[in-house]
Amino acid sequence: MWAALATLIIVLFIAIQWFVGLQKIPLLVKETVPDSKESVSIVVAARNEEKRIFSAVKTMLDLHAEQLEVIVVNDRSTDRTADELRRLQEYDDKARLRVIHIESLPDGWLGKNHALYRGAAAASNKWLLFTDADIYFQPPTLQKAVGWCLEHQLDHLALIPENRGGTSMYRAFHSYWSIIGIWNFIQLKHAGIGAFNMMKKSVYEACGTHRSLRTAPDDDLKLGKRLVRLGFRQQLGLGSGLVSVQWYESIPETVQGLEKNLFAFMRYYFSAVFFFTVLLAFLHIVPFIGVFTIPSAAGYIWGSVLAVYVFMYAWNSRLTGEPALHVLAMPAAAAVFLYSLNRSAYKTWRRGGVEWRGTVYPLSELKRKS
Repeated sequence: MWAALATLIIVLFIAIQWFVGLQKIPLLVKETVPDSKESVSIVVAARNEEKRIFSAVKTMLDLHAEQLEVIVVNDRSTDRTADELRRLQEYDDKARLRVIHIESLPDGWLGKNHALYRGAAAASNKWLLFTDADIYFQPPTLQKAVGWCLEHQLDHLALIPENRGGTSMYRAFHSYWSIIGIWNFIQLKHAGIGAFNMMKKSVYEACGTHRSLRTAPDDDLKLGKRLVRLGFRQQLGLGSGLVSVQWYESIPETVQGLEKNLFAFMRYYFSAVFFFTVLLAFLHIVPFIGVFTIPSAAGYIWGSVLAVYVFMYAWNSRLTGEPALHVLAMPAAAAVFLYSLNRSAYKTWRRGGVEWRGTVYPLSELKRKS
């Protein structure tokens, strides 16, 4: 019974922290903001993105903005990405698109970080928006984002994109991921979103640019952390209705995609992997077993834990549109997450580093700079 009671106390604390923090996160599409004529440079890192780069970058070129440039950095692609970029240049009748081709990766860099650094160095506008080559934007996105930043005197705005597509189990996993992800941002007190990381160029330079984050797989989050530490003003927002992505299609794709980042989130410490594996299993899996196997006071306490989770999923449904019934898949989603975390750590240890899109980055170098 004491284990159940301790779990309930921890879960209540997390749920309250999550709920209170959510009240401070705007759903930007519903906000009224002043008009802005601020200049923006969108910087896109692309490697082997032939499937979606044309349709995604097209939405960037069609954004409502008076002063806009879209800089796409083609990072050593071996597919038809370059051909798709030529098609985009033909489509671009406002001369907003600039393309940079990278043929080789300098030593000591992650490919994406180097590409973003090169793109930002070429940018000529006041604001930088770092994004990915598979992110889709609605036309008023920049007007909303820049107007919000000016109205609230922000230096950095990170937007969580709307998630689209995928299998049913993948979407249930994403509901779980979105809840723990937002809570993580709230308790960290800093944020960074690779899909939408917008900041003043002067602030980016004051933070050391990506040159100071050359080997950070979680460069978006670390950049946000550095920005807050230097005293700049930051806000996390919800991008539903403005920014969207199909993150992954299925659970196997998700597990593969998380391989690069999850061990990095633990700062490459196996002790942290073990601690969070035990903790999350106890918080997110055991209550679903305990409520059925213990017909006693402890069973009612485990049931209270599940009631808290039902509330969290129901509230999350109001924000994301995902079914609240995804709570029933929570233990399975937690198991997928923990498997992905341990797989990330094991594979990194076994190969002596992180392999990402054909390049291996030594663990000793990653750990030294984490």
